[in-house]
Amino acid sequence: MDVFVARQPVFTALKKIFGYELLFRLGLENYFPDVDGDVATSNLLSNIFFPFDFKEILGEKPGLINFTEKLILQMVPLLLPKKNFIIEVLENIEPDEKIISSLSILKEKGFTIALDDFVYHKKFRPMIELSKIIKFDIRATPLESLHEILHNLKSDYEILFLAEKVETYAEFEQAKEMGFDLFQGYFFSRPEVLSTKGISSGQITKLGLINEVGKRQLDLKKIEGLIKKDVSVSFKLLRFINSAYFTRRNSIDTIKDAITFLGTDELKRFINIVVISDLSSDKPNELVRTSIIRARMCERCGKVLNTNFSTDELFTLGLFSFMDAILDCRMETILSHIAFSEKMKKALLGQNKEFKIILNIVDIFEKGDWKNRIFDSISGKSLESKLPGFYIDSLKMADSFV
Repeated sequence: MDVFVARQPVFTALKKIFGYELLFRLGLENYFPDVDGDVATSNLLSNIFFPFDFKEILGEKPGLINFTEKLILQMVPLLLPKKNFIIEVLENIEPDEKIISSLSILKEKGFTIALDDFVYHKKFRPMIELSKIIKFDIRATPLESLHEILHNLKSDYEILFLAEKVETYAEFEQAKEMGFDLFQGYFFSRPEVLSTKGISSGQITKLGLINEVGKRQLDLKKIEGLIKKDVSVSFKLLRFINSAYFTRRNSIDTIKDAITFLGTDELKRFINIVVISDLSSDKPNELVRTSIIRARMCERCGKVLNTNFSTDELFTLGLFSFMDAILDCRMETILSHIAFSEKMKKALLGQNKEFKIILNIVDIFEKGDWKNRIFDSISGKSLESKLPGFYIDSLKMADSFV
């Protein structure tokens, strides 16, 4: 049986990662809404420990997991480490005596309780008193209708309010002004401004470094010199080469040795990732992390699918697919400063069908959008069973950099 576990980031008002909601599916032919909730959560709990280590998925951040009424009454959350997981109480659970008793025990044991997709009614007050987080789906309950509810709840309880399905920066800013503390959605992966914003000279210099490693014949001495002149790049290179991503007994202490160990292909990837990281210094770290995840997954998918792109090209395309959001600038303007081939430029502009399909598969997998019909195209194929492993491998690479 193929196990699919994806995660969706939850941000603070400062756009820092608070935690991840974990999303689960037994296989591409059986998306979550058709799976019994008890079975789904039970399988999720089983599979974040085997075959996956939950720390590979969560790092040091907490994971939010949906629990059905039955699983709460059975006290299944007690199987989890309380410091690493937050209990999400599904919206269809009624606050009867047994549920309130079970949630009270879980809170006494030190668990954090969140109410999922909350719609206010006074009958839920006993639940609210036991909860630390309340989630509002702003697609189901528009922000404009929540002013009074948030105001009243904030005056009566010490609660963190989470706005779910925040897709634009305008929604993020509005929710923040209204008093929301946490934010879930992919607003971070979209440009804030797309009108006439240009590229600064410092950014052009960074893009110039990408051009240097984009040459067919690399001048390694020149690249070594450029890296040594940049403290940030030097530090990140040595941190990366000595990270858990590589299995090696002895540490590497010089830039020259690090370049030799990496080889030209890995060096190109490293430079591209570091430049993106530096260019997005005022953006959420999750934007860089997601760029790396995309890049690695595109590369791994390219080893299974027949395309006109090399795996190295697919890695670069995945990495640069968020560049408009990173620089808040149109992709056409960005590409005018990078010596990519016409094939690569067309792919980044959404004009190549092959790359568009690969990117959609990767993007939808990471979001846990299991209902999307694009998965029908790979059902029963080798890529289907390989995706979960690709995803975990990509998370490891991303965590080595960010």
